[in-house]
Amino acid sequence: MTTDLKRDMQRMARSPQVPMPASSNGQLKVPVLIAALCSSLALLLSFFNLSYTRQITKKEFPSLVQLSSGETVEIGFEDPNYRSPEVITQFVTETLYYMMTMTSYGAGDGQVSALDPSRQKATPIKIKIGNTQGAITQTAWLASEALEPKFADTFRAKLAQMTPPDVFTGAEEIILKFDYVKPPVEVNDSNGNWLGRWEVDVIANLKVFRLGSGEISTIPFNKRVTLRPISTVHIHDVEQFGTLALALNASQRSGLQITDITDLTTAEVFR
Repeated sequence: MTTDLKRDMQRMARSPQVPMPASSNGQLKVPVLIAALCSSLALLLSFFNLSYTRQITKKEFPSLVQLSSGETVEIGFEDPNYRSPEVITQFVTETLYYMMTMTSYGAGDGQVSALDPSRQKATPIKIKIGNTQGAITQTAWLASEALEPKFADTFRAKLAQMTPPDVFTGAEEIILKFDYVKPPVEVNDSNGNWLGRWEVDVIANLKVFRLGSGEISTIPFNKRVTLRPISTVHIHDVEQFGTLALALNASQRSGLQITDITDLTTAEVFR
């Protein structure tokens, strides 16, 4: 054996072994085939997903939906803090009506008593006024849950001061009558940016009825109501408070809360 041949054989012995090509039975080709199929399937699914998404974006979303109760309501895409003027106005009038209409009858009564003394009386809600104690009607207490908590405490104390004791005996009844409610106005800063509140001016009267004598007197109730949007509302127990709870819950589900109620000046009333 020549010297060159020996040198070549030694070099081959020291070199790394080269893997043998896949055998004809295809054992080494199976993993590669599976990987290729998975990749193709993922690509196909991505294509279908993109195609379906494009079809959805081209469809017109329904503007009406039907609730489980059978009622049909209109839906839309708005800012979470948006409330329509109609919703704001209804919330203000309903809340004020139930807070300021003072009767001795139960909160479950969905209408004014019409001075019928045979109806069941409701237990007054006691309110602390400084070192003394007053009371407001059940209905007023429930409706005042629509007020901002700190303001609600102040308002209830003032309401207790102005609620006549004869209301709780049924000898007197006070009903809030609206003359005019101005459309809500956004409260803006000096740069015209909305501050997250609305103001609603209310022109109304408190009609005071004296049972038996038929005497009726009128007390002006001209107020500016400030309110804001909220995400969490107070829901009343329908089983405990009946039909009035249904009405108040429907109003308060609008996601609004009253933060202040102030007197209107004569100039503002006729503005």
